[in-house]
Amino acid sequence: MTAKEKLLERVMALSEAEADEALRLLDARRGDAEEWGSLSKAHAVAFGDSMRRLAESERAADDEPW
Repeated sequence: MTAKEKLLERVMALSEAEADEALRLLDARRGDAEEWGSLSKAHAVAFGDSMRRLAESERAADDEPW
């Protein structure tokens, strides 16, 4: 069974919300993202913000940020 055949079998069991999410992920992967925008950019911003807050909390506790 090919990957496409396996995918078609699994797709039929998805809820409407899961199918919508899968379509958005495929669009983002192909560069056709619409309302979600770039997930990789969102991830980079969120990760950077989390690391900044972690460093600030470590400084506030007189710990050396790693």
